[in-house]
Amino acid sequence: MSSSPQKTLANLVVAATAAGLFLWRENHWQARLRHPAETVAGPGAPASQSASGGSAAAAPQGVTDNALLEQNADLQKQLLAVQQENGSLQAKVAELNATIEASKPPPTPADLITKFTGQRGLIFDPPLKLQPVPLDDILTKITQSVNAALPEPSADARARAAVAMGMTNELFDYRASMASLASMTSGGFYQQETNTLFYRQEASLMRADGRELFISALAPALLAQFPLTRQNHYDTGNDDAAIAALSLVNGDANSARVRFSITDQMAQNFDRAGTPAPGPSSSSAPAYLSEIWKFTHDKGSLFAEAVIGHGKGGLTALNAAYARPPRTTSEVMHPETLYLGPTPFTPVDISLPDPMVAGAAPYFANTAGEFGAYIILRSWFDVDSATVASEGWMGDRYLVWKGPETFGDQVFWKTAWRTDQDAREFFDILRRSLMQRFSIPWRADYDAVPNQFTVTDPRRIIRLILNPATNAVTLQNSTDPAFAAELEKAAARWQAPG
Repeated sequence: MSSSPQKTLANLVVAATAAGLFLWRENHWQARLRHPAETVAGPGAPASQSASGGSAAAAPQGVTDNALLEQNADLQKQLLAVQQENGSLQAKVAELNATIEASKPPPTPADLITKFTGQRGLIFDPPLKLQPVPLDDILTKITQSVNAALPEPSADARARAAVAMGMTNELFDYRASMASLASMTSGGFYQQETNTLFYRQEASLMRADGRELFISALAPALLAQFPLTRQNHYDTGNDDAAIAALSLVNGDANSARVRFSITDQMAQNFDRAGTPAPGPSSSSAPAYLSEIWKFTHDKGSLFAEAVIGHGKGGLTALNAAYARPPRTTSEVMHPETLYLGPTPFTPVDISLPDPMVAGAAPYFANTAGEFGAYIILRSWFDVDSATVASEGWMGDRYLVWKGPETFGDQVFWKTAWRTDQDAREFFDILRRSLMQRFSIPWRADYDAVPNQFTVTDPRRIIRLILNPATNAVTLQNSTDPAFAAELEKAAARWQAPG
């Protein structure tokens, strides 16, 4: 808290008194040392003459060292009394400030809405409806919303494909994981259909943390006026584009919440009620989904701030980004060069037509993106290695077919890279990750053909191929020999550019 005027004045009085006493005492003693006869004069001593012949004022008669010491002690007592009075005044000022703070009425939801919408430069039209509810009701609404957007068959396919791609090791409840992550920001729930914000009734707005919880729920409601926020990002055929779009939305909301909280805590200092009930402290999601959730908030915030600061476009530029959102996680990770650069980044559109292989259709098809490639490699390597190997991404597409239950599913993944070096870095580290993941001891014949890594084991058939002419890297990972043979025929068609 900044110093009040009363406190500042009291401090100045004490400082001035102490300085004055110190200077007076020093000057007095120096005068005695220079003119001892003038300072301590006996009876009948003549007055000293000035250089011009005039008479100087006579010093007090009979002043002794003991008398001066007594005067000094008395002044010290006076100084101590002033200091004690200053402490008493400071205590009274602090008590007065506390009384003033306690007398302030707590902000209302309408107050916070007015302040936040003013900071973000948007309005609610029509006005937002508000409904305070218990935390458990909010968590229930979040779970219901996730389940509605993510049908169970799709969720099961996503969990199974994540294992096949090496994002995680074990099957898991995908819908429960996504609901768990969505509940991490459990300040409230915005219901689009009724334009109603359900917020935490026990989170007192008299507390900074309670106000921040309210704003964390209010921000997504305010941003829901942009059509992009109302799309289903849980179940799409291009997860890279969905994560990029969520990074704009979540990053904007998170950045706006932080800016509000900073100004709020500077302006209001009263925290009189109890702390809000704690929400979920951690999620039940596997690590790769948690990393994606963090990415949309943390990298998303940096992306939003980059858009705001670029050319000082401010919030107008951020609002405009909803009309042309980032289409890839690469743009979120490298906004200055790929999203805000003079030439918009255009990913390579990889097509894998006629995906039927051995009479079976893939049960899952998607795009991993630069961040997805990073996640797959990060499972086996450090952050720096995974980052370098996934940079330079230009596009990808992968297909997953069901395989023998005992041995796992079957994958084809085609990636495109900006340069030959980018493609080779990805090829090298993906090759090493496959050997670690499937515990494959190296043999010379696996690398017999340049730019290829070939494994032909009874239940693990791998064809990892680098095409220097197109800067493409393709992976065939099969667990059934008959299927692998058919997949190689299809891969020959898909090796063409595009």
